[in-house]
Amino acid sequence: MSANEEVFISYSHDSVEHVHRVLELSNRLRSEGVDCILDQYEISPPEGWPRWMDKKIRDCKYVVLICSEPYFRRVIGEEQEGKGLGVRWEGNLIYQHFYNAGSVNHRFIPVVFDYDHRQFIPTPLQGATYYSLENANGYDDLYLRLTDQPKVLKPEHGKRRPLPKRPVKTNPAMFLSMPIDVDLWNTAKWSATFFSYQAGKPPVLGLAFRDEAAARKIFEDWHERYGDNDRYEELRVSIIEGPIPGEEDGYTVQIGPDPDAAIKRFKDAGYAFDGDILMCVSRLNRMTPPPDSKNLPIFKAMYGQYKTYFLAPGVVSEDGKRLKPIFELGIFKGRVLFRHVSQIRENDMDSVVLDTGEVERERTPFSKDK
Repeated sequence: MSANEEVFISYSHDSVEHVHRVLELSNRLRSEGVDCILDQYEISPPEGWPRWMDKKIRDCKYVVLICSEPYFRRVIGEEQEGKGLGVRWEGNLIYQHFYNAGSVNHRFIPVVFDYDHRQFIPTPLQGATYYSLENANGYDDLYLRLTDQPKVLKPEHGKRRPLPKRPVKTNPAMFLSMPIDVDLWNTAKWSATFFSYQAGKPPVLGLAFRDEAAARKIFEDWHERYGDNDRYEELRVSIIEGPIPGEEDGYTVQIGPDPDAAIKRFKDAGYAFDGDILMCVSRLNRMTPPPDSKNLPIFKAMYGQYKTYFLAPGVVSEDGKRLKPIFELGIFKGRVLFRHVSQIRENDMDSVVLDTGEVERERTPFSKDK
């Protein structure tokens, strides 16, 4: 293997058994063609341990983090003074590389020996795919990741087949036009918008709520209505940038129905639309990130690459400092509208955002796009 195919293993010396377990993992991976780099294979690198670690973390294709409680304490700087200096150094390097990459993670892979240790994954990587080695499947999944092999082979793209039109039975126009349950959203309390990324997959646009049960209900209802894939793009998602009088600098995210898409689905199902009035209710979230925030630009770039994304819920703590994504309720989507306030005219679907500066509403630290 060339140098850029190496896999560096970062871990803490928790105990003799733990160190030996890490060595066994590395030896097994090497025996199966993965060029693992481990400090136990070195006696004394001539450039010194700090530079050796820096070079390996910088140059290796992947960095595997063996997450345990001591490892977590040392990475976040809460270990007893003088202990775990090597892991502290590695942790600082990993955090810096992650920051330099704009929080887009292609290289750093969390691994736990015990499933319960997932709580010790460093905070910036808690949204990434992790691997538990409690069973053989966990090791195999890690091996596939390190060797860039797909877990499931994607079949060839086939041809679409037409479906027969359904006879008219009732008029569901009102049902199709109301994805926002006002009472449920009031209970859920949409408080923030977040973004998440994983190598090789479309990005995630997340809606963070205060009430988990209500948040789950919102997305469960959407799954029942639209399925896992909002094929007709009936959920209209827009991100409007630019200054709004009475609002802090930032951007607004709006979620609501798309009447044209609802009518198209209505007609494709075999119904006749006679021009009934469709009621449209939307929800807004104003984000006020610092000027140097890269979250939205990265999402726009990732969306430009994949042309798709996942819309998923999350739960934000009362103090706004902790976020719990609920990726399993994500809905696959192809359309998101990026707009500027200068483009919006009277009677525009997004014109409602121009008046939000006149409305007082609850703020949360997450609205700062942290």
